[in-house]
Amino acid sequence: MQDEIDCSLLCEKVVGIMTSQILEGKIKAGERLTELKLSEIFGLSRTPIREALRLLENDGFVEIKPRKGAFVTVITEKDVDDIFTLKLKLEPLGAKLSIFNMGNEDIESLREVNKKIMDYGKVKNIPKMVQCNTVFHDTILKKCDNTRLIKFLDSLFMQFNRATAVSFHEASRVKDVAIEHSRIVDALENKDEKGVEKAMEQHIVNGWEFIKNRVVALENIG
Repeated sequence: MQDEIDCSLLCEKVVGIMTSQILEGKIKAGERLTELKLSEIFGLSRTPIREALRLLENDGFVEIKPRKGAFVTVITEKDVDDIFTLKLKLEPLGAKLSIFNMGNEDIESLREVNKKIMDYGKVKNIPKMVQCNTVFHDTILKKCDNTRLIKFLDSLFMQFNRATAVSFHEASRVKDVAIEHSRIVDALENKDEKGVEKAMEQHIVNGWEFIKNRVVALENIG
């Protein structure tokens, strides 16, 4: 039992480090990840490494190809369109449903998380910005009181983290995200159903356009 716990903890550590390095661009999109090399880097056996790669695949950071190995996933224009099409249809609904379940503490928590995004932006800590952005959207979603919608968007948010990192590489977009988040929180605080839907929709559309433009530019360079 203790061995299983130790292996699990080691696996989580590897996942955390690799996720940060992928988001920061230290591990490049399309890069091949071998168990042997990762075992040497982390000083671990292959068992926790293999499990870490499996978890990274579940989160959309890695693709494991039969007989070829594991590779860091590449974000394509189609990936961005597929993800944001679903977000645009479903997340504004989630925000609208959550509006009357939001208390003052929730509102203050959202404002604090949004402030942290700006603070981390000043020091260009992309993993922390992505983490805070996830907390912001997840906090709203969890208040919608719709289990199926929560479960579906949860899985989508995992894949979305890779795309979010593209936004946070540029200071101008970080500032815009914080402003858009503030408008969402204001609408939630005022119990403005139409306002929160509109604010969330605009936030998603702006992110969609920004990220898609950057991904297309990277594809053209490649």
